[in-house]
Amino acid sequence: MSLSFSHVNCHFFQVVIDKHPVRFFVHKRPHVDFFLEVVSQWYELVVFTASMEIYGSAVADKLDNNKGILKRRYYRQHCTLDSGSYIKDLSVVHDDLSSVVILDNSPGAYRSHPDNAIPIKSWFSDPSDTALLNLLPMLDALRFTADVRSVLSRNLHQHRLW
Repeated sequence: MSLSFSHVNCHFFQVVIDKHPVRFFVHKRPHVDFFLEVVSQWYELVVFTASMEIYGSAVADKLDNNKGILKRRYYRQHCTLDSGSYIKDLSVVHDDLSSVVILDNSPGAYRSHPDNAIPIKSWFSDPSDTALLNLLPMLDALRFTADVRSVLSRNLHQHRLW
């Protein structure tokens, strides 16, 4: 697996917003394809983004790459706007939160469900980033836990950014 950027890791999108074409270049975080492949065997993966659906859907399609592992998707319209930030209500995803984990770079987004959260640092361009690989042992262990909140809440005061 290459850690350098190439045309494979950079995706070009053009979407139409308010009748205007808008171009986006999206770089994949290192190891994201491997991460999704492995974790999709352990969990049902759900996309929950504060992005507009027209953009978020295009990115999710590229990440899914016709594998059918990112079928359930929630976008900005599924978030709650509070004091200028979008909050993700995990009860939209599943009514039993004992088995729901949110991996997010924005603590404000999961402030309604901090005991379900695994924070991850934002990524911009570091090709040596291993944050997704570092999460694999924790995610593997959590799938054998009756209630993920009992484990994740213990580290709440130390929320380490992967």
